[in-house]
Amino acid sequence: MKTYAYIMTVLAAAMVGTYTFASGVDSSAYQGALFNGDSTKFYDTVHSSGPRLISVGVDFQGQKRKMEYDNGFQGSDLKANHLAGILGLDATKWLTLYGGAGEADVNLGGNNKATNFEWLAGGKVRFMDFLVLEPWNDIDQYWVGLDLNTFYRNTSVDGGNSSSESLSEFFTSLTMSFYARPEKPGAWDRVGFYVGPAASLISFGNQSENQAVGIIGGLQLNPSPNVSLKLEVQKFDNVGLGASATFHF
Repeated sequence: MKTYAYIMTVLAAAMVGTYTFASGVDSSAYQGALFNGDSTKFYDTVHSSGPRLISVGVDFQGQKRKMEYDNGFQGSDLKANHLAGILGLDATKWLTLYGGAGEADVNLGGNNKATNFEWLAGGKVRFMDFLVLEPWNDIDQYWVGLDLNTFYRNTSVDGGNSSSESLSEFFTSLTMSFYARPEKPGAWDRVGFYVGPAASLISFGNQSENQAVGIIGGLQLNPSPNVSLKLEVQKFDNVGLGASATFHF
């Protein structure tokens, strides 16, 4: 936990410092964040920055987490694969609300295993999207962003004897992103990565997560302005892998 606390402190300090710098400079970033004004010098319609009204996609998340009972004793190991269809709505240029439904393959040991219906709801706030290097002499554009993502997820898990319990998760992350957009046309419209601290609170009956604080990071690729592909890694007490594909109208 001391290692995580140190890493999170460094990440938070870097985010605050970058945000302070960006807020005090005449940003030439395109629309799509809370603190970049309405600059039209560069305008991009990629969903993570310049929002479109509606987005649809599919999201996969693999989890492996240690659980503990309310009295502190070690509980079951949670193993879950979540697969859901997602529908997003850009309420403003800096806020996206989304929801989804699908199924989860959950294993909590014993009779607590099943593949059942799952739903989720959440939102993403784009605090900042700042052009740190304007293109000149065929050099690519480079951007830095700061985003808050949070959601609630709920799954019904069969417990045997015709009984079931609810497996729920509240997740939130604050990530700093770094992107490049090639000046010359190529295979990708935009490519970048993101990293930051995350919190994941899981509840199942009288059990909860063993470690709530972790780190999230990933790679985002945009083969075209309206298509986003994402590969993600979450590190809590174990490593979880995820992927998503989204189309933006």
